[in-house]
Amino acid sequence: MIERRELRLSVPSPGGDPWYMAGWLSLPEVPARNELQVLLHGATYDHRYWDWPVESEAYSYVRFAAEAGCATLAVDRIGSGASSRPPGRENTVRAQARALGRVVEDAKSGALVGHAFDRVVLVGHSFGSILAAAEAAWFGGVDAVVMIGLLGIGSSAQDDDPRADVAFQPVAQDAGVRHLTGLVDDAYLTMRAEFRVPLLYASDNCDPDVVALDERIKGVVTRGEVSDMGTAAAATKDIKVPTLVMVGEYDAMEADPDGDGDGDGDGSTYSAVRRAEGLAPEGFEFVVVPGVGHNINLHRDAPVAFRRIGAWLDSVSGH
Repeated sequence: MIERRELRLSVPSPGGDPWYMAGWLSLPEVPARNELQVLLHGATYDHRYWDWPVESEAYSYVRFAAEAGCATLAVDRIGSGASSRPPGRENTVRAQARALGRVVEDAKSGALVGHAFDRVVLVGHSFGSILAAAEAAWFGGVDAVVMIGLLGIGSSAQDDDPRADVAFQPVAQDAGVRHLTGLVDDAYLTMRAEFRVPLLYASDNCDPDVVALDERIKGVVTRGEVSDMGTAAAATKDIKVPTLVMVGEYDAMEADPDGDGDGDGDGSTYSAVRRAEGLAPEGFEFVVVPGVGHNINLHRDAPVAFRRIGAWLDSVSGH
């Protein structure tokens, strides 16, 4: 039996008035250890990326973790899902990292759910990995970090990255999220439909119904988040706790087609990982998951990645 609770967490904002972060806490019947994993989704997603609403036995990391005795808190990042939607330019990675730092503090003090966790782990996907790296490097308090779909070190991400205007468009221009018109400002963006499969999937290893649902329930990213994403990704090098970095073999966002210009890049994520390994601090471990693209959780081989994450967390916890 899994105990689930829906939380509404008050967190600090740059303007002083609180933001509210929605979270879904899942507690196993028999905990493996006194640890909380905070799950951070990527751009244009919400907490459902971690707890996929159909075929959860195949695609839900929350279910996998609970069955392994691990507590999780899957949040809607600020600006997404059921969380506060402040002006898009104010919703930077640094502001979100500060807010996330409060969640970490409260988890360890017992203020979050009336129980103090000995360990807190940040588990991010894509933009969620940028946020995890930023919180761990700038504010700390966590015991381990899992970054999925982002190498961080040597990342090509830039502040105010011009590629955002290629793959994304304002909410008002996309019928799929037009229901948000009037609820968010023009600094909220969503992914253009034609980019979803090429950027996020290895199409021969995913269910077309999963991809179709992904498009139907897609969310947003803000100009504020894009404004400092390069600085935040570069903060990966300053993480001082054990860190697992996991990318898919066919992750179009993390492949290394050109290397550093010396001709040794082979166009693969394997090449990108080799380069990152040479720059990484002590305590980093890199994994390439065969046969999958950027959205590792939403491929048929997702359980392979889930088991690898679980085994690594066991190893760094001393369990």
